[in-house]
Amino acid sequence: MKLSRLSAVLALAGLGCTGQINGNSGGSPVPGQPSNPGPPPQVNVGSCSVATLAKPRAWRLTKAQMINTLMDATGFAPPSLGMVPPETRLEGFANQSDRLSIASLVADYYLKASGELAGEVVRRSSDFLKCPISGLGTGSCLSAFVKDFGLKIWRRPLLDTEVAKLSALYSTTAGQAGGPEAGLRNVVQGFLMSPNFLYRTEVGTNFDPGAMTVLTDYELASELSYMLWDSPPDATLLNLAAQGKLRDQKVLAGEAMRLLGTANKAPAAMHSYVQQWLQIEDLPTDDKDGMLFPFYTQQIGQDLMSENLLFFKSVMFDQGGDRSFKTLFTAPYGFVNARTAPLYGLANVTGNNLVRVDLPADQRRGILTLGSFMAAHADVDDTSPVSRGRYFREEILCDHVPPPDPKDAVFDSSKITPDMTNRERLVAHATTPACKACHALFDGLGFAMENYDAVGRFRTTDKNKMIDPTGSVPLGSGTITFRNFVDLVDQLTKAPELYSCFATQYLSYATGRLPDQINDCEKKLVIDDFVKSGYKIDTLVMSVVNSPSFMARKN
Repeated sequence: MKLSRLSAVLALAGLGCTGQINGNSGGSPVPGQPSNPGPPPQVNVGSCSVATLAKPRAWRLTKAQMINTLMDATGFAPPSLGMVPPETRLEGFANQSDRLSIASLVADYYLKASGELAGEVVRRSSDFLKCPISGLGTGSCLSAFVKDFGLKIWRRPLLDTEVAKLSALYSTTAGQAGGPEAGLRNVVQGFLMSPNFLYRTEVGTNFDPGAMTVLTDYELASELSYMLWDSPPDATLLNLAAQGKLRDQKVLAGEAMRLLGTANKAPAAMHSYVQQWLQIEDLPTDDKDGMLFPFYTQQIGQDLMSENLLFFKSVMFDQGGDRSFKTLFTAPYGFVNARTAPLYGLANVTGNNLVRVDLPADQRRGILTLGSFMAAHADVDDTSPVSRGRYFREEILCDHVPPPDPKDAVFDSSKITPDMTNRERLVAHATTPACKACHALFDGLGFAMENYDAVGRFRTTDKNKMIDPTGSVPLGSGTITFRNFVDLVDQLTKAPELYSCFATQYLSYATGRLPDQINDCEKKLVIDDFVKSGYKIDTLVMSVVNSPSFMARKN
């Protein structure tokens, strides 16, 4: 962070990092812990042990979570936050905690956003203050604002020392820089630029080396709400935290079910996971070759993304949905409008609204055969069997493919002719001994998807030759031989690798940890629950909430 630009506000308020992660001093209560929390809860680690618990951490909010937090707290999203670059995804999901740092450019945007929010609060001061702004420095009005606003922005009650520091910041700047408006503006900026807003902690109250520490009720409230809503805790969660009830496993599980059933928040937040798992989040802004696909526009890309959301909701959230991953993987329907119906070979579809239709059974089977996935995993002018196959191997089957040696990843031009299909070109390339072993892992998967062109349309020919979508794929449970992609999808429903991979992927997303950072014992608990439930996605969510490292950590 550019401390030279941030230090004025933070230093005056005393809200920067102090090196004391719990922020506790002078006998004050620990932030996020009720003043009378009662005896510490007993955490059930099941068949695992305390040694398997994850480590304490501070976890920076994602861009989306910051926007949602400010919208919930103030009804305003600073424009500069929308300009923050998206989180980097070199590996894993965008919310991986180890990679959510604050670069100088991002810090600049945060500083601008804090000024924009401060200006909005001053303009709408009557919405936030219990007195006219001219009287903010008198009586209890200032401390009431600091406590109320702080609870929403920092997702926990403020310590008395924090209230005093922010009040002092107001008094200093109001006296020196132009009255109560300037004082209020600086207080709001202090709130937003503090690590208490930018980060949420999962550290608990016991700091003895090697000891287990149970998260505070307010930490649990944030952990639950950001996992299931990508938003801050609501009043119900905060009230339960204030009463010290969220460290009761039954109460916590009940709240998880409530949040999961909240129609205006849970579907969008869960679909954010689906987009990242499928790696389709850039689809609405991706372009295709206008000469080859003149009908394809970014609007169609947005329609395909909306179809993906509706498809997921129909399984997970809609009345009648069975919430089964197996259904998500195999359901033979989609949602189309007049713009996207031609991609599926459908006629007589009118209007811009997406409507549910049965798709051709010999061409489509589940979420991976929708246009959104196939168009996202293709080049601007052609399919990409290597990219599609590698994605499938790594993200659907959780089988790591080693990176290629650059000197081997070159086509021998003497073997390639313009009339070759994509499959013929890759087969010629993969005969190279240095390439053959790796390509055997994923080429067959990519070939199976050659029936879907660069915008997701079903096709039967490539370079005027019939496409050969047959192949085989080696798995730990045995080699699968398939006729086409639909046949592959059907056969994979019997493969345990499919379900254990999906459970592992969601566990990684929900916890913000890479799979190799999650203890195998806890991973097995979650996978076993998922399989026993008949692959129910809501059971998978609840298994994460009930897992030992959701409530506790090991120092």
